[in-house]
Amino acid sequence: MSETAARQQRAADCFHDYYTSKGDDRNDPLRNRGVLFQNLAFEKSIVQALERTGVDKHTWKFLDVGCGAGFSLLRLLTYGIEPERLYGIDILENRIALGRKRFPVLNLTHGDATAMQYESGSFDLVMESTLFIQQMDDSISKAIADEMLRVVKPTGHIMLIDWRYSFGRPGYNALSPVRIARLFGVGTRTTVVCRTHGALIPPIGRALSHYMPSLYFPVCKLLPALVGQVTVVLQKKHRGE
Repeated sequence: MSETAARQQRAADCFHDYYTSKGDDRNDPLRNRGVLFQNLAFEKSIVQALERTGVDKHTWKFLDVGCGAGFSLLRLLTYGIEPERLYGIDILENRIALGRKRFPVLNLTHGDATAMQYESGSFDLVMESTLFIQQMDDSISKAIADEMLRVVKPTGHIMLIDWRYSFGRPGYNALSPVRIARLFGVGTRTTVVCRTHGALIPPIGRALSHYMPSLYFPVCKLLPALVGQVTVVLQKKHRGE
């Protein structure tokens, strides 16, 4: 097996294990009351981050790397972005098949995010949602980050919707500011546009969402250190490649 094929297999195994262990309904608020306000907090941080990019809903093209079944792209669709501008790629063929069945208007591709087939500078905004927290292999993470930078336009934006803490839990690799700087060359290849706070760390956030939902956002405001999910927007430098 070639190194590229081995890397693809490691990436596929990582995400397959996640879906197998967590289940498809883990983040379904109709089945799990503990995630309702977590989902709302994600939404808040994404909207605030998009506002800071100066997004043009009518001309920009968007790519979701590690899109799964396309739910993050569906969120953008509800913001009024036309489906022909929304693209997604995922290494798990069954997730793409599910996304195509549920959301046929989206442009979903089964492929390897470490070697994407899109042309360089194809997208105005390239995003990921909880991809890096699940990726333990540093070589794969760096290859994905390099590809995200390659396919985004000069001065285009990278949006990282991820968890900044992992608390040493096995199978999770926090996307901390230090890791972001290393992967995306902050200061040399990119600049930080904004960081917007989202969901509380899951043990606390899910308990509040389930039992005391009215306290969720007050706790976010009063105790920002407990906010584990952060949306970070980077802007690619014109000569960053």
